[in-house]
Amino acid sequence: MDLILNNVILFLDENEDRLIYKAAKQLKVNASIINNLQIIKKAVDARKKDHIIFVYSLKISLNKEYDFSWNKNVRKVDYVEEIQINKIHSKYRPIIIGFGPSGMFAGLYLARAGMNPIIYERGKCIEEREIDVEKFKSSGIFNSSSNVCFGEGGAGTFSDGKLTTGIKDKRIRFVINELIKHGAPKEISYEAHPHIGSDYLKIVVKNIRKEIISLGGEIFFNHTFLEYTSVDGKIDNVIIKDDKQRVFSVKTDDLILSIGHSARDTFKMLYNKGILINPKPFSVGVRIEMKQEELDKGQYGKEYKNPKLKRAEYKIVEHLSNGRCVYSFCMCPGGEVVASNTEENSILVNGMSYFKRDMENANSALLVSVNVDDYYKSSPLDGMYFQEELEKKAFNIDYPYFAPVQLVGDFLNNRISTHIGSVKPSYKPGFYFARLDDILPSFITNSLRDGLNHMGKRLKPLVNKDNVLTGVETRSSSPITIPRDDNGNSSVLGIYPCGEGAGYAGGIMSAAIDGLRICECIERKYNGGK
Repeated sequence: MDLILNNVILFLDENEDRLIYKAAKQLKVNASIINNLQIIKKAVDARKKDHIIFVYSLKISLNKEYDFSWNKNVRKVDYVEEIQINKIHSKYRPIIIGFGPSGMFAGLYLARAGMNPIIYERGKCIEEREIDVEKFKSSGIFNSSSNVCFGEGGAGTFSDGKLTTGIKDKRIRFVINELIKHGAPKEISYEAHPHIGSDYLKIVVKNIRKEIISLGGEIFFNHTFLEYTSVDGKIDNVIIKDDKQRVFSVKTDDLILSIGHSARDTFKMLYNKGILINPKPFSVGVRIEMKQEELDKGQYGKEYKNPKLKRAEYKIVEHLSNGRCVYSFCMCPGGEVVASNTEENSILVNGMSYFKRDMENANSALLVSVNVDDYYKSSPLDGMYFQEELEKKAFNIDYPYFAPVQLVGDFLNNRISTHIGSVKPSYKPGFYFARLDDILPSFITNSLRDGLNHMGKRLKPLVNKDNVLTGVETRSSSPITIPRDDNGNSSVLGIYPCGEGAGYAGGIMSAAIDGLRICECIERKYNGGK
């Protein structure tokens, strides 16, 4: 019989080979009848600093049938229906715009379905893109089409590669398995807070690309989606500009828009062409950076150097009396703050880390909720313009592409910083001192101060006076939603808005899942079924 056993505990001085005996004891059976044991979830419980434990969920196979109805930690195995990819036949090849998580998984699905998808990505392949990103860090030479946001793998490739998601979906297991198959660490299948790291993500992205091509798909880098044409409310042609600035059209019945949350020129084009677009709430704030060792001490106490414990992280939320929410987002232990702007003369920050998370600082976004009423004037694109304005204000012509920073102590006292303390900013090309109140609206900065004061009571390392705030982070999510019907269509049939840019995802996992979801809509279109 197969079962799931929850809440199996190991102490810090116990190795995982003890799990079989712990499981047998909890089940009140002899360990010899356990045929197989698989870790399906592993989490650390550090609420008691002097008694840190690991908590496991295990999938167990026994060679006999037993009645475990008395044990509240036992449940039957839920066999999740595997995604079945059937062959799909269409007159024209499907086209995918963008090769981020949603575009990659849509491309993988359609390639396996025999549709030979054509994928156009405005940025470069990961090998060339990495060179451009490093060049920008070291010399400030910016490439508007090859950067942390644009290029093979999308923005997620230069991030922490976090795979946590708040959604429940049968496609999650498929995505995880495919990531592992294409080079991700096996630990992502059971860690409570799984992450791949930018180093492994680059390998995964290249391997997915290779499989798509081996199955008949084509991927064109340095190719920009300019516009589309439609006939009788249906997609007809896609207009593309190639790497030699030549413009051509491709006929298709299926266009997947995996455009990401930074494709502002595409948002404008779609709006001008009459595609229905709605404004949506999003969040704006800064990156907060602290010493990773101080965070480890705060979370783990005297055990903070124990090699069995991974770098400490946090997730914290504060609901303010003014009705706004301040919260941490995309927390990167042992990582760095990175330049993520996609336009010249602007500043945008994000966070990243490698799989080992072994850099000196921890960083996280610290964001404030922004409502539609905060920015809306006359257009559903006003949220995009609001973001753009803040990114331009953060740019200092005297320090090109340097990011504005302010120490937490100085920010809380509303004064400009004059020197760096114990926490050295990791952002490159460099930084300059600024009052964040001169860049961000008062409802953002006042909420950040209020939030920090409350959060510091629960997480003291957060409000160390030498911690560094780096601005600005404006693109935690898309400022728009492109509505779609039950079959995935936008207001133009055959155009499928997909992933984070279209407002249907908020990270690598949810974006990849949405790419699969759209492909299932395409399969129903040609093969029928529900």
